[in-house]
Amino acid sequence: MINSPKFIAKHLSNSMHNHSSTCVLFKLSVLKNNNTRDNDEKETVFSLLTFCNDDDDQKEHIIHYVGDDITKNHFVGLKAKDLESVWIIGHCDGIICLADSSNVILWNPALREFKLLNLEPYPNQVMTSFGFGYDPKSKAYKVVNIGKPGEEEYGDGHLLNNPPMVQVYTLGTNSWREIKTGSLETETTNMWPEEFDMYFKGFCYWRGREQIKEFDNFCDRNEEEYVRQLIISFDTVDEVFHHILFPDSLYESFACWYFNVNVIVWNESVALFGMDYGIFEDYSRVLWVMEDFGGVVKGSWIKQFTFGTAAGLEKPLQFCNRDEIFLVSEGRLVSCNIDTGKLKHLPTPNMDFDHLEAAIYVNSIVGILEARN
Repeated sequence: MINSPKFIAKHLSNSMHNHSSTCVLFKLSVLKNNNTRDNDEKETVFSLLTFCNDDDDQKEHIIHYVGDDITKNHFVGLKAKDLESVWIIGHCDGIICLADSSNVILWNPALREFKLLNLEPYPNQVMTSFGFGYDPKSKAYKVVNIGKPGEEEYGDGHLLNNPPMVQVYTLGTNSWREIKTGSLETETTNMWPEEFDMYFKGFCYWRGREQIKEFDNFCDRNEEEYVRQLIISFDTVDEVFHHILFPDSLYESFACWYFNVNVIVWNESVALFGMDYGIFEDYSRVLWVMEDFGGVVKGSWIKQFTFGTAAGLEKPLQFCNRDEIFLVSEGRLVSCNIDTGKLKHLPTPNMDFDHLEAAIYVNSIVGILEARN
């Protein structure tokens, strides 16, 4: 029964609609032997924290938490250094995607299953970006590997930026395949997906930049290489990229290049959450929501609200409800009420933000070692 597709789907649906608790997966660097004061050797662990809500009206969402180190016995056969180098790419239906420059790991902590995907580096590759999501048509999970090749020089110092190269891994096929990337090009520019933010309803989302293809010389490239920042989405069914511009007002000043934003889900809509005034001292935050949106541009951005806080909010994780959001702030996990701007530090150990990685986790029994459709 547990292997039944209907049972797995029902279990996943129940987990995703469970509002009584929220799970956060952390990657931490901790002392290997806490009993020895002189030993400063560290190891990488993954800790799963469950924040429970005991209040029916959910106004005070976080009451207590249960922490668990889930690294032990999960990655049998992997070396410790393999875990040290990977970072959390994203998550989908309880499957966590981890990666470094040479490996991708798909991991379901609930089942203690993981799968190691070896990568073949692209020739002359200078940067890599990943994405992870679900193809609702074929009912398969997909990893997207985007490689940015180095520039070419020819003629009298003429420079050419080649378009990204993309491979897709479909869980169950055990192989990578290259796909066409014409949708990441215009006649004069390339689109470069830089920071993967999320998967939502058949699309993967990155923050990225539009880059000019050709320059007459090196100096011109340094001054004018990037045209603008934008959102890049990937249709997991058709395997085509789309680009979505930020709200117009974000391009009207120099502060746009320092605009600290993330793509996030709010009220079942794609949204932009970030600083309202870029590099200035004001700690105001803003939420822009795309109306009539389906992974490609169909509507317009609406500024939903602006609120002030007493500290910097570096990384949003997920909205708990319409007016409360989990974030990483100054190395700590906090919840923020967007109506009042009030921050609440959650009961977790103090963490160094430079080495802290976190993702919202949904408990599921979706298998990795066997593709369960």
